[in-house]
Amino acid sequence: MEKKMVKCLVCGAVFEEGAEVCPVCGVGPENFEPVEAASSDFSKDTDEKFVILGGGPAARSAAAAIRERNKEAVITIITMEDELPYNRPMLTKALLDDHSGDALAIEGPEWYEKNRIFVMKGTKALSINTSAKEVKVELADGSMGLTVYDKLIYALGAYCFVAPIKGSELEHVVTVRNIADTVRIREIVKDRDVKNVVCIGGGVMGLEGASTLNALGFNVTIMETSPKLLKRQLDDAAADMLQKTAESKGVKIVTNAKISEITGDAVVLEDGKSYPAELVMMSTGMRPYTQLAEEAGIEVDKWVVVDDHMKTSADSVYAAGDCAVFNGQPQVFWAQAEATGSVAGANAAGDDVVFEPLGSALVMHAFGTAVFALGTNGKDPDKSFRCESNLDEAAGTYSARYYDENEPNKMSGAILVGNLSAMPELTKEIGV
Repeated sequence: MEKKMVKCLVCGAVFEEGAEVCPVCGVGPENFEPVEAASSDFSKDTDEKFVILGGGPAARSAAAAIRERNKEAVITIITMEDELPYNRPMLTKALLDDHSGDALAIEGPEWYEKNRIFVMKGTKALSINTSAKEVKVELADGSMGLTVYDKLIYALGAYCFVAPIKGSELEHVVTVRNIADTVRIREIVKDRDVKNVVCIGGGVMGLEGASTLNALGFNVTIMETSPKLLKRQLDDAAADMLQKTAESKGVKIVTNAKISEITGDAVVLEDGKSYPAELVMMSTGMRPYTQLAEEAGIEVDKWVVVDDHMKTSADSVYAAGDCAVFNGQPQVFWAQAEATGSVAGANAAGDDVVFEPLGSALVMHAFGTAVFALGTNGKDPDKSFRCESNLDEAAGTYSARYYDENEPNKMSGAILVGNLSAMPELTKEIGV
C-alpha cells in the first residue's frame, strides 16, 4: 500500500500522513498539505561503493535516493556525531530536553538496517583523495582508516561561527548546532544554577533559543548588533512588532549592541553597561564546512559549487545541503537540504534528475507569535517598491506585500506576523 505523504508549509519537510506535529519544526497539522510521494522508475543494481560525508537531512535523503535505485550497492554514511541523522531545527525549540537515543532521528535504526545503510557514527573525515577515490577518516576509537568510494556525496553541512569577542572561549559560552551542544547547556544550567541568559545574535536560531529559555522561566536578554531584529528578512514594521512581542514576554532586547567582553557572570557593552549571564548563547551566523573540499581541489566559492545535478568540479563527487551553492544560492534550509540530497543521490546512482530550486522563506515561531518572510523586504537600495500593508497592533498581526515598481503586477516579497494563514497563497503568488 502506497504511503500517503504530506508537506509542512512552514519548513518544507515531507513526511508520512498522520503525524500530530511536524517532526522537523514542530507545527501542527493545520500547516500540512497532501503531496504525492516521489518515486523513480530508474533502476541500476551494481556493486558500487557510495560514501556520504555528513549526518544531516541531505545525507539521509541521498542514501534513500541511492537505495531506491540500486538494491545491491554498498552505502556508507560517515558522521562526526554520535547520532543518526536527526531533525536539527528542533534543538532550539526544546533546548533542555534529552535528545539522546535517537529521539530526534529522521529515521530510526530499523530503517537503516532494512535499507542496508551503514552509519559510521563518531567518525571524522580528515581528507579526500579524488584521484584514488578514498577518504581518510578518524574512527570513534581514535584510530585512522581509509574508506574507498566509487561515488562520494559531500554533505558536511555548516558550523556555528563564534564572533571574536573577548571571553567567547569561556566554558559557559555555547553555540547550538548539535545534540552535544544541548547536553552541554543542560550541564551548565545545572552546575551554575543559571537564572540569567544572554543570547548574542538576533537571527532565527538565537530568537528561537531565547524564546524557549524565556518560556522556561529564565531571565533572557537578546543582543543584536543591527538596529533591528532579522533586518535582512523583515521590514521595520514587522521587526518592531516582533521586538514588542518579545519584550511583552519579559525579554530584554538590546539592538545596535557593541559588546566589549564576556566575563564569568556577565556580558559587558562598550558603553559600560553590564548584563548578568550565567549562560551565554552565541548565534552569530553559520559557516559551511568547505575545508575538505578546498584541500581536495574541489571548486569552492564560499560554499561547494554544484551544477543542477549536484555535481561538483571533481569526478564522481556530488555535494548537497547547506555546504552547497547552486547558481549563487546557498542551499541552507531544511527543504533545500532534503531536495539537494535526493538529487545528488539519484544522479550518483546513475539517474538523470535536474534540481528545481526551492524558495528560501523564513518561517519562525517564537514568543507566542509566528513570522513568515519571503522575497524582498523593500530595503534594496537599487530598487523602488510599492508596499501594501496592514498593521493591527491589538490583534498582534501584520502583513505586507511588496511589488517592484518596474514589475507592478508581480509580487516580489511578502511578510506576515502573527497570522500565517495567507502563507500558502503568498508563496504561490511569488512563484517559489
